[in-house]
Parts: sequence; C-alpha cells; structure tokens
Amino acid sequence: MAGRARWVRALIIVAVLASGFIVAESLPTPAAHPASITGTPPSSWDTTPTWTDTLEDTDQPIAMSSPDLANLDGSPAVVVGDRRGYAYGVHLSDGSAVAGWPVTDGSPPVDSTPSVASQPDGHSTVFFGSGNDADPVPGGYQAFSSTGAFKWFTPVVNPPTDAAPDSGVQAGMSIGSLQGGTDVVAGSLGQQSYALDAANGAALVGWPFFNSDSTHSTAALADLYGTGQTEAIMGGDQSEGAGQGQQYRDGGHIRVLSARGNLICRADTNQVVDSSPAVGGFLPGGATGIVTGTGDYFAGASDTNTVKAYDTHCGQRWSTTLDGSTFSSPALADIAGNGSLEVAEGTDNGHSGSIWVLNAANGAPIWHHADLPRVIGSVVTANLFGLGDQDVVVPTINGAFIFDGITGAQVAVLDPNLGLQNAPLVSSDPNGTVGITLAGYVAAGSPVHLYGRIEHFEIPSSNGALAVGRGSWPMFHHDAQLTGNAGGTTPRGSVAACDVPGAANGGYNLVASDGGVFSFGGAPFCGSTGNIRLNAPVVGAAMARSAGGYWEVASDGGIFAFGQAGFHGSMGGRPLNSPIVAMAATPDGQGYWEVASDGGIFAFGDAGYYGSMGGRPLRAPIVGISPSTNGDGYRLVASDGGIFAFGYAPFLGSMGGQPLHAPIVGLANDTNTGGYWEVASDGGIFAFGGAPFLGSAGGNPLNAPIAGMTATSNGSGYRFVASDGGIFSYSAPFFGSMGGIPLNRPMVAMAGF
Repeated sequence: MAGRARWVRALIIVAVLASGFIVAESLPTPAAHPASITGTPPSSWDTTPTWTDTLEDTDQPIAMSSPDLANLDGSPAVVVGDRRGYAYGVHLSDGSAVAGWPVTDGSPPVDSTPSVASQPDGHSTVFFGSGNDADPVPGGYQAFSSTGAFKWFTPVVNPPTDAAPDSGVQAGMSIGSLQGGTDVVAGSLGQQSYALDAANGAALVGWPFFNSDSTHSTAALADLYGTGQTEAIMGGDQSEGAGQGQQYRDGGHIRVLSARGNLICRADTNQVVDSSPAVGGFLPGGATGIVTGTGDYFAGASDTNTVKAYDTHCGQRWSTTLDGSTFSSPALADIAGNGSLEVAEGTDNGHSGSIWVLNAANGAPIWHHADLPRVIGSVVTANLFGLGDQDVVVPTINGAFIFDGITGAQVAVLDPNLGLQNAPLVSSDPNGTVGITLAGYVAAGSPVHLYGRIEHFEIPSSNGALAVGRGSWPMFHHDAQLTGNAGGTTPRGSVAACDVPGAANGGYNLVASDGGVFSFGGAPFCGSTGNIRLNAPVVGAAMARSAGGYWEVASDGGIFAFGQAGFHGSMGGRPLNSPIVAMAATPDGQGYWEVASDGGIFAFGDAGYYGSMGGRPLRAPIVGISPSTNGDGYRLVASDGGIFAFGYAPFLGSMGGQPLHAPIVGLANDTNTGGYWEVASDGGIFAFGGAPFLGSAGGNPLNAPIAGMTATSNGSGYRFVASDGGIFSYSAPFFGSMGGIPLNRPMVAMAGF
C-alpha cells in the first residue's frame, strides 16, 4: 500500500514549479485596503525586501520546506531546505551565511521543514527529514548542530512485506518530550512513523508505529487528556489493501498515538490527510480540538476540499467544504483578537486559490477571499500592525498576500515574482520590528531555470514582540518545534483518570473471578464487582482503548461496565448453550463481543457479527478471542491451540493438532506484523504470522498456572498473568503484580496496553 498516493503529488508539484510564472502575468489587481481600517501599512513601507539570497540550486529550489527560526551562532538565523538536498542557515539580520552552513548528508531532496531545539548554551540543534515523493530513496531523519556538524542519521526501515519500501521523510520532525527527554516525531513516505531520542536518533520504546501508507503530514504534539503526558496527532494517506492483519479502504486517517506508540484512536476519511493537524482549546466550552485539511488524491471523494475538526477521542465535531483542495495546513489563531481561536486555511483548485477564515467552534465561514494565485503552502498569522487582531499572510505561487484578519480586506502583496509552496515566517527582528521571511523559487535566464530564493521584509515602526505574541500562528505548524499547538489544551488533572482513553494511560488491570480489579502502571481503578454478589464468576475483561474504563464479563454473559466503558447489552439472564469464557472490545470502545466455550459469538454495540463456531463440533473448548486490529473480524482459540478466523482476521497458523505440554489459555494480536500469539497455562508461547517470539515461561517452574495474556497495542511486547496474580513481561514494561499477595479469588484475566 505504501507509495500509491505519492507519485501524482510529485508530478503536481513539478508542474507548478514549471508553470507558476505564466500565471503571474494575469495576477489579479490587489484590492484597496479601506481607509476606515486603522493600522494600515506605514506609508514608508514600500514592501521592498531588506535582503535577498538567491541560491545555487538550479532547478532544485526551495519548495515545500518552510523557513524556521534558530540560534546558530548567537544571533537569530533562518533555516530552510531545498531539493538539492541542502539545509541553509542564514542570519536574520542581513541574510549572510552562518559559518558551517549550508549542510547536507548527501541524501535526497529536503522538502521537510526544519525544526529547532534549544541547547543549554542557547544554541540550536536543527532536525529535518530527507527524501520526497519524486525521490524517496534513500531518506530518513537527521540532526545537525548549530555549527553545521552532523550529529546523527536514522533511516526508515519498512516491514519486509512492503512492496514499495520508500524511506523518504517529507514531514517536519516535531519536537516534544514523550518519554522524559527531548524527542522528535515524524511519519515517513513508507509504512513507518518514528519517535526518536533527539540526542542520538535512537527509536523510543514502542516505536516505530506501523502507519500502513505514506505520511506527508507533520505531527501535532499536545497533552490531550490532562495527564502531563504528550500525545502525537498525525494525518496519513491510505490506499486500499491489506497490511499487518488489517484491511484498509482508499482514503486517509487522523491518528492519536501515545508517547509509547500505542494507537489511542483513529478517524478515517475517504480522502488522504496530507494536511498537518493543529490542536488547541477551540471547541465549545474551550474543549481541546484537532483541526486539519485533507488532500485531493482520490477523485470524487466526499471528503475532498474539506476542513475537519475532531475531539480528543477522534470524534468528528464538524466538517466544512471549501472551494479547493485543503492540502495545505490550517493555522489556528486568535484572528479576530477577541480571545477565541479561528481557523485560517488556504485552498487550491488547480488554477487559482482562496483564503478562508472559519469559526473554530463550529466550522462556519467568517470571511474568505477568492481569485488568488494557487495556494499550496500554509497560511500564517501575526499582529503585524499592532491592532490586536491577527493579519493573515497567504503564500501563493505568485508571492505572499496579506489580509486584515477582521475584515478580510487585502493589505499588501510581497514579491509576486516569487513562487511559494510553503509557509512564511514572521519574526521579531533584532531591531525590534516585525520581520517576514519568504523562501521559494524564481525563474531566470534563457532558457528559463528555477532558483531557490530567500527574501526578508521588515515593517517599519512596528512591534515584533507583539506581532508573534499570544494568539498568533507566525510560522509553519505554529512554532520552531513544529508542535502545531495553539495552546489552551486540556489542563493537567482536569480529566478524571477513568475518562482518559485506556491506550493513553498505559499499564494493565488484573481481574479475579469475583470481579476484583487490581490496577498497575497508569491504568486507573474505576470500580469492580469485588464486593458484589454475582450470579456467576467473572471470566474475562477488556479495556476501552479510546474511551477510558473497562468491562468485566461473567460466565453467564453478564457485563459490568466501569469508567467511560459503556454498557451496550449482554447475554446476562438469557439462555446459553455453553458458558461465556472471554470477551473483546472494538477499537473505538463502542462495542464488544462475548464468546462461549462452544464458539458461540454474541456481538453488542458497534461490534460486527462475522460468524461463529456455535453448533459446530469442536475437538476442544474455546478459551479466548482476539479481534482484528480495526475490528472487522476476530479469531477464536481453543484449548488445543486450534484457531478459528472470521471476517478480516486471517488464519495464519495454529497449534491445533500438535502436541502441547499444557492447554492453551489465551490469544493476543501483534499489530506490528498482523500475526498473533497463543499462550499455554505453563507459560509457553506460540507465534504465528510473523509475530516475534520474545520469550516465554515455558519449561520454568510456576507457582500458579498462566490464566491469560495481553499485548501492547503497538505490538512491541506481551505480558502473561498467572492465577496467583504473578506477571511475566516480555519486551513490555513491568508495572507490578499481585504475586505473593494473598488473594480471595484466583486471577482469571488481564486487560491493558
């Protein structure tokens, strides 16, 4: 699947590079800025650049890479990449090259926007990806010191099943603290997304994440649930096909991933999501929301030309259709200057462009301006003239257009001979004024060639600090770390622990036959049936990945829901041919399955029924169930190791008919490979479909038999629980156990991520 949604995008970009200056001949006449609007550009501002750098990158100019602001030698500098494969560092004050720059590791083009992390001495480390749609191999992630010294390179390693294992990284490398230090996060044009230690480029625990298809979108980073932990929000492409045990349809995704690479939730679209999401407190009541554009790869898709907003559980809150492709990334800013956030999005219909400003709470249009040159790059906002509202700077293939944020009136045009496919940079310059840096391409010579060019403008008598202050979106993805975070996100401690999605918490719960729950790691205790008289013993449990909380199931089919895990029905009180032995939840937590020992399946909520073994002869009773990763199928496992697969949950082998030292008691999926594991009561592990063997307790003396298992949701490891509450962890964090502690009832299940 990786690769299908990429090559046409590259051809579109090349076509724009070749034709942008023909469009310039018919550039619309700029609209006059009404005299009644105060704060118009100073009469002395003739919009002539204060400095210009033309690069020696013939026909491989700056394109998608946006300029960022760094401290390379003690003074502010602009960093940006070009398609020659170089990253440039020039002084903000005069455009002169910083010593040691430009830099390259000899890799393919740089369409990735550099990101910048401050070091203890105040200087910056610069990170960027290499490789783009047209030239994706080799490529990867790299870091350079402030002096231009190479620090590290981490290649993209795709699964062996990837038919087009491209390694380019076109997304920007977002910087945040995921696992206690400074880390970087970015998807790739292959099938993997990485979170890396910024100091050495080593993959963080639980990463990479299998994203199935190419990712152009730069990740947003935020604490979505008030836990003090950073989550990553990524857009992605998707072409139809099978990958790692999942069946996909044409379209795209918004995914929320935990710091350990666990999938918390996913929203699917029928159009690619190449736009980079923004996050902030913009939904009604100040609730945290995620907003993104989509793309235009799949012709006729209903999600084309849309801007979409989601809540922190990936629920769509609104969708607004605009007049062209929303491939560019939205700005989330206080454009009206009233303390609330608005969305600014540029569009491209193939021959012209528009700028739209939307009400972020409900998606309603506030104003828009059409008939611009094509808008491929992302808009930025800043309080350019000290009025309190945000002016909107729109990059086009014929210069940058500036609009008043409140009225939508056009203010100025900066260099209509400069082609832009990225975002401008607004800065507070060393002299205290507002600076605007554009980085794009110009046509020159005969025959005509394209050259990269960096231009810097200053607004006289302006206040640079005010321009880029609170409520602004002054560069691509908001800040030098590319977090895409406008602020106002969920305050720490404001969300009850049992309302936090299970995959965001991490950790695990152990469940006893009386329904008692014992919580470890980040998994919260949300209640239990430990002190309730039950009609039948508890035999299984499941955690709500996206919603928070968990369920218990009893052998009579009764369901007990805790936290945000909703009750969707049960077999409790209904006649059963055989007792219930296990349960599993759907990925979004809005449904679940119960399975009986005779293989009968009972589906509730949004859980689909795909068939069962009920009424069919079995050599051994069913003991467990594991759904496919996206919930469109499931597998049952019998005590003899036999596997019965339904829906899109492929059969990849089993222990059925093979000699066992002890009966099978559990089953878990490996989301990294699409395979699965079976575990026996003696702790033996049997891996199928590419799932790795990471260790087992087989052959070792146990104080009590194994009762069940879970895998981490990113497939990086698994855990067993014994009936005495002992935990055995393999490539999965150990957070504690009940081993050695007296129990009223034996453990029968565990649930966690």
